Amino acid sequence: MRIYCPSMNYVYNHRPFAGGLGAALYVGIGSPQNIRYRRGLVPDGCDFALWGPASDFGGDVVKKTLYVETIKSPTAQFSYTIPAAYYGEEVYFQVRTHEADIENESIYRPQALQIDESGNGVNEIRGRGRFLSVEKRDGGTLRFRFVYDSVRDGLQPSQFVITKTAGPGSVDPVAVTHSGKRYYELDVPSLADATEYTFQLSAENGPTTAVLDTLTATADAAGPPAITGLTAEEC
Repeated sequence: MRIYCPSMNYVYNHRPFAGGLGAALYVGIGSPQNIRYRRGLVPDGCDFALWGPASDFGGDVVKKTLYVETIKSPTAQFSYTIPAAYYGEEVYFQVRTHEADIENESIYRPQALQIDESGNGVNEIRGRGRFLSVEKRDGGTLRFRFVYDSVRDGLQPSQFVITKTAGPGSVDPVAVTHSGKRYYELDVPSLADATEYTFQLSAENGPTTAVLDTLTATADAAGPPAITGLTAEEC
């Protein structure tokens, strides 16, 4: 059942998506769940609504959308100033297209941006990586295999670097370019025999660095034993 006053019908006539092809920008802080889709603001057919001095249902209160900016084709970008109340917060953004009073609920996942106390975006590498295995090779070499799971938020790494953080002697860092793949491997050569080392896996993009994982391993300068003979067996 719905009870409403005809004189208040403008409450239900908010048409933010009328006209031709356009897009709306939604912004929230703390969680992507704080970007609300407009259906959460529209009374449905089972609502019982009262208004009067204690319930303001004016046009500025009951809206079908919480977008912060909107554009119409052929405009292709938004201009939005982050409010001071969002400084120091993780801010989530999402763009939704619309046309002829119909809006897409979502055209893709929200994207996050960390804002510093001055209102500037913080450069961060936000993907995750980890070592999968380490393998002893000839001549004191250790072969590291690792994975990196990319995310849309933040910077994408330009390279991955393995650096010695504990162990004897000087060991040069080794690097591999981030090619968009998930799996990588790197060799660290010429390590001391039967000696324990600790290595750190990092992702880098210019001066921005993210530590992904650490691992302790012992090298074997002798390597695996030589093959002394081959035997053929019938399968």
